Amino acid sequence: RRVLFRSQAEAFTKSHGAASPLNGLECDLPTANAQGITNAVLLDFKDTTMDASAVADVARKYYDNDFLVIYVNVQNESGKLEESFIHNSDYELCIKPEDITDEESWDNVEWQLELLLARAFLPLAVPGSDSPSYNSATLTMGQNAFFLSLSFPEITDAEPYIEAMCQDNDAMEFRSDLLACRDDRFETLYSLQKIRQMCRPHATRAPMLPYLGSVIDDSLPVVYTVRTAHQAGTYPDDEEGIVKMFDLLQLGLRGAAEVLDVESAWDAQMTDAILAQVEQKYATQILGSHHVVGEQVSDEEALAINRRCALGGRAHGAKVVLSMEEGGDDHQAYKAAQASRDAAKEAGDPLIPHISLILGEKGQYSRVLNLPFTPVTHESLPFVAAPGQMSASELMTTRLIMGLVPPMKYGILGHNISYSVSPAMQGAAFAAARLPHSYSLIDMESVEEFVNSDFWDDDVFGGCSVTIPHKQAIIPHLDSLTDAAQTIGAVNTVIVKKPDDDQSERTLIGDNTDWKGIYNPLNRKLGGSASSSEGKVGVALILGGGGTARAAAYAATQLGLEKIYYNRTPSKAQDLADTFGGRVAISLNEDDSDAEETTSFGSLLKTMHGETRVVISTLPAAAEFELPSWFVENAKDSDKIPIIFDVNYKPYWTKLLHQGDDNGFPIVRGSEMLWEQGVGQFELWTG
Repeated sequence: RRVLFRSQAEAFTKSHGAASPLNGLECDLPTANAQGITNAVLLDFKDTTMDASAVADVARKYYDNDFLVIYVNVQNESGKLEESFIHNSDYELCIKPEDITDEESWDNVEWQLELLLARAFLPLAVPGSDSPSYNSATLTMGQNAFFLSLSFPEITDAEPYIEAMCQDNDAMEFRSDLLACRDDRFETLYSLQKIRQMCRPHATRAPMLPYLGSVIDDSLPVVYTVRTAHQAGTYPDDEEGIVKMFDLLQLGLRGAAEVLDVESAWDAQMTDAILAQVEQKYATQILGSHHVVGEQVSDEEALAINRRCALGGRAHGAKVVLSMEEGGDDHQAYKAAQASRDAAKEAGDPLIPHISLILGEKGQYSRVLNLPFTPVTHESLPFVAAPGQMSASELMTTRLIMGLVPPMKYGILGHNISYSVSPAMQGAAFAAARLPHSYSLIDMESVEEFVNSDFWDDDVFGGCSVTIPHKQAIIPHLDSLTDAAQTIGAVNTVIVKKPDDDQSERTLIGDNTDWKGIYNPLNRKLGGSASSSEGKVGVALILGGGGTARAAAYAATQLGLEKIYYNRTPSKAQDLADTFGGRVAISLNEDDSDAEETTSFGSLLKTMHGETRVVISTLPAAAEFELPSWFVENAKDSDKIPIIFDVNYKPYWTKLLHQGDDNGFPIVRGSEMLWEQGVGQFELWTG
């Protein structure tokens, strides 16, 4: 994708490349570079002599030609040009003069820009989708997730409490209707950026966000809300107020808010317009909402409100807050949400998270029952945003006592595995998510010993990791395998599924996340596309022939790459080719010694018109493997430089990684595979 930065500040060019001011010259769209794409264009209008109309034409030219456009809005420097930049851009980064006075301030500006880009490059969220994605409501609005409602008139008033609040919350609710600056678009956007900046050092529960081959892991999601007067908020909801409310919602999109709260009660045409924008280009998730204030509705009305908040199947989540009279049913919100999901399932509509609450102190039990994405307060705050709000700590403690979140037992099964870091990694993840689960080291010589143990038979056994030498031996003891585990022929994750009625027997499912540990970092490095140079076929060279090589072959297939295998025992490489497709190289030479056969790596590349995009080594580090010099020299001159992936996480630098780094190749360490597959397991167990 192509990016246009529009800047009015000379300082902004210092880390993103210099730019000449446009002084009335004819502005053509940039030509492609040697790799066939234009990565970025920086236009600086600070000293331009062009009139506003000419500048608008330039801006529109990029915007209309499908460039991703970011308007860098330096306070008080745009003048008459601002309207053109706003109408012809997708996102907006607001900068004040004090933001560019020192290195620390500048670091935050760069981080904010990177965050906008990372959010812009995410796949669009699909309502009801349960497919693995960096951008899904299953992740953002999942079970036992919490968002904290900020109700300060000045966003900086929250700063003394931010560190404590970030420890047990998954998102911050940005209540723009409560801000003193809500009618100043620059200050409102700047406040959104400010809350991100304040949370950044403490964002222990932030999700991973892919960015240019790496990740951003210190950006706590924001729920952007404009709550109107008759919906338990303060924003005017007369005709003029609703128009301005939708303008404020637009700022949420321009600021790349993770979640946008859209009240379901207002103008259908304006609602449709903002939903259409999200469906076309914004990775923001929509939370359809409605608050019933001061009256109790019937069960039928409660169901209808829940269905309406799904916004015709276009919302990613629904939030309904009801009122209850004395002696009323404090289960009403919960039952209406369940009925709404049942109705959606029957109608074939997307199944989305339903946040269902009852206002006030008498509605606190509804907050305990509501497992997805509950709004909360915090013990450190001087006041609560709404009567009856509880803290995340209070809710988790109550749910634990009531058995709504029972403590589960997990572990890693293997033999001679005292070196494993999985207990520390998974234990830290459970602690960070405030889940009461445990994770143990299960060192047993045979699988039979484990499946006959009390650990396996325990009602609170939630699943386990499986490592050498038990990844195949565990399979006969499972009820079913996922496609990945079936194809790879190995299980590294056992998931226990229990029926809702608690009467039927549990189901034991075998999965394999090793391939995700390879796929995810490679997919990030490849920018989401394994495309090769024109006329060439993208190839993965896979070294080794064991179980990890099978996971690598599966990952390469998912990346859309052709495969060439090399192993000292050719029959093992041939087994991989028979299962996953691909070719076997008998040697890593550039040419064949026997002109009658095409068996060397170099000859296979030529025959296939192949271009190596990734090299995945599953060989032991002790082998001290290095790529042949002919390949390295040729790859250095290629338009598409290959990525070198060594699955070993000890030592930190293998000879192969040293070789790749010394020659300017992107590298991926085994430690990335380790935590990626562990994250995959955590998500499978916890939802």
